[in-house]
Amino acid sequence: MSLEIKFCDFSAEQDLTNLIAAQNEVYRQRGLKFTEKDFRYWYAENPEGRVIAFNALDGGRIVAHEALVPETMEVNGRPVRCLRSMGSVTLPQYRGQKLLSILTNKCIEEAQKRGYEFVYGIANGNSIHTFLKYCGFSLVCQLEVKFGFGKVREPDGKTYRRHWSPESLRWRTSPDGFFRSGGQVLKRFKPGVAAVMGVQDESLLERIPQLRKKSSLAVKLYVGTGGKLPWTFFKVPKFIKHSPFNLIFRDLTGGKLPPVTKENLFYQLMDFDVA
Repeated sequence: MSLEIKFCDFSAEQDLTNLIAAQNEVYRQRGLKFTEKDFRYWYAENPEGRVIAFNALDGGRIVAHEALVPETMEVNGRPVRCLRSMGSVTLPQYRGQKLLSILTNKCIEEAQKRGYEFVYGIANGNSIHTFLKYCGFSLVCQLEVKFGFGKVREPDGKTYRRHWSPESLRWRTSPDGFFRSGGQVLKRFKPGVAAVMGVQDESLLERIPQLRKKSSLAVKLYVGTGGKLPWTFFKVPKFIKHSPFNLIFRDLTGGKLPPVTKENLFYQLMDFDVA
């Protein structure tokens, strides 16, 4: 089977239409449905820059896709341009051809040309083997999933953490459902439950007018690593199934960056979640 591997920045509406068709075909059994608005938000409207993406095409139809979304991280206080893997998908009948590894490595080649310093991602149980074995990533840790009451606090002394400018935070919290309470950015998850999207300095949150202050008595869902959680947060019971959140990392500087570990990383739901 001869497939075309092609770079795409999704500036054309038809490209987005074809991508959504592929995403929805793959995720139909899980009851998920994506829209062009969802991917336009991440791929084209992101103030950090446009997506780096490659597709595998069969007669003009997208049959596999991988994208790297621009972000900025602070590494020992220095803003560093990086990319996050997102949107990995292969149609069922095209699996077994190593398309994910081919597309990911094409994206990484382009990222190196553009001077990005590292790539990371949150891999599920289906894709992590490919990222680790064929794409040069290493596993950092699994993110914690907990629920409870109280206030999550920002830790001290972390080497790696996401850098949010006022512009990028306004963009990130522009969808409906975000609000703030006591330095926490929260989002309605379901009735009676609010997701702790992140903890930010109050002076930054004051510059985001759409983030209205609101008290909340809801149960809080926490997904991340490095945050200071009160004792009133508990692990999600094993009988409640959820995909593992495997944080993977690839240095593009040839070893100039400090190692990233669970102990020196502060990472929040807002830093990766596509909700």
